Amino acid sequence: MNKLLNLSTWLIISFLFIGMTSCSTTDDATKTLNFDVKVTMPAGFKADVFYANQTVNISKGTAVVYSAVTDASGIAHFENVIPDVYDISTSCEISGDDYVNMVEGDVENANVLITGSLLQQTVITEDAITIPAQMSIKQSLLISKIYYAGCKDNNTKNYMADQYIEFFNNSDEDLYIDGLYFALTETESTAAFPASANQDYVYVKQVFQFPGSGQQYKIAAGGTVLVTNSAIDHTLVATNSVNLTNASFEAKDPKKNNNTATPALNLIYTAYSTIPSMNMLAGGDATVVLFKTKEDVSKWETVYKPGATSGLLYMKIPTKTIIDGLECLKNKATTGPDVNSKRLYNYIDAGYQYISAVSGYTGEVVARVKDKDANNRTYLKDSNNSTNDFAVSTTVKPGQFPSK
Repeated sequence: MNKLLNLSTWLIISFLFIGMTSCSTTDDATKTLNFDVKVTMPAGFKADVFYANQTVNISKGTAVVYSAVTDASGIAHFENVIPDVYDISTSCEISGDDYVNMVEGDVENANVLITGSLLQQTVITEDAITIPAQMSIKQSLLISKIYYAGCKDNNTKNYMADQYIEFFNNSDEDLYIDGLYFALTETESTAAFPASANQDYVYVKQVFQFPGSGQQYKIAAGGTVLVTNSAIDHTLVATNSVNLTNASFEAKDPKKNNNTATPALNLIYTAYSTIPSMNMLAGGDATVVLFKTKEDVSKWETVYKPGATSGLLYMKIPTKTIIDGLECLKNKATTGPDVNSKRLYNYIDAGYQYISAVSGYTGEVVARVKDKDANNRTYLKDSNNSTNDFAVSTTVKPGQFPSK
């Protein structure tokens, strides 16, 4: 009896000790942190110009979990942050008049975007974090939507003939897209040319050009241009798909169901001898850039991926020619998106987006969100950070934009 009592008492004491130890460990693991994030202005700005009164966000995936506003010295003070791995980002727009007064020397009077980000930043100490900001000229023509996931047809089979990309005129004036280019980046399973190692070029597998001689294809203020591989009514075979008979342009392919009434895109370059249509992977990656140049793009350099002497040749697009870019990463089953595979430098796209599906065919579209409705039209958000500027939807159609 005494032995049994002693054994029971020992077990109770042991469980209490384990419980107290467990509680102590949990308390240590969830101890919150207070720290500063300093945003430094890009080169060329005057020494007395600071990144003041601007919001800095700390995010997990696409959800903002902490925000703080910078003080007069460009420092945001964060309190009670749970240790974790986060994306930290910020952006602001500066008017042309302010920009001229903020920088050294003579510059063009143009609205500019100041952006900064640190992706997958491990936050486990109270050490200050510094974000070096980049500057880019605010653009009027934007990539507003990319639908690469595909869907299921009426027989529940994979269907991807309905893929499309949309562009939007975010300005208050009509624009002409004649002669502009867009391109799809390389999609090696492991990024062959990550942005971290390639700041001067983006490496692409396909380049398309809008036709026209200068003022032939106009986009009204607040209007869109839709490009697709097959400008037909896809709802006839896939109820959850879209009707693309009104698409602006089509990437013609003799092997696909094309619409003879839809103007053709000019195919300038493709890494695949048998694929003249837009080659977008249903599960991603699916990164696209819009660019402008007067050079003969067909003569630009092409290269194999590092270490290879055969295989696909990728064209080098100078980053200085890029007007806009949207980074869509593959959502991997166990780890989620790999930010180290980003192909776009931060001043082109400081963030990234991804669909929830690993393999696609879910009808998910990556769509730029509304900034405001004014003057009888919609304006879209543009902070050069697709994490903030885009949302993923299964209901948004061409010409529609979600509120985030």
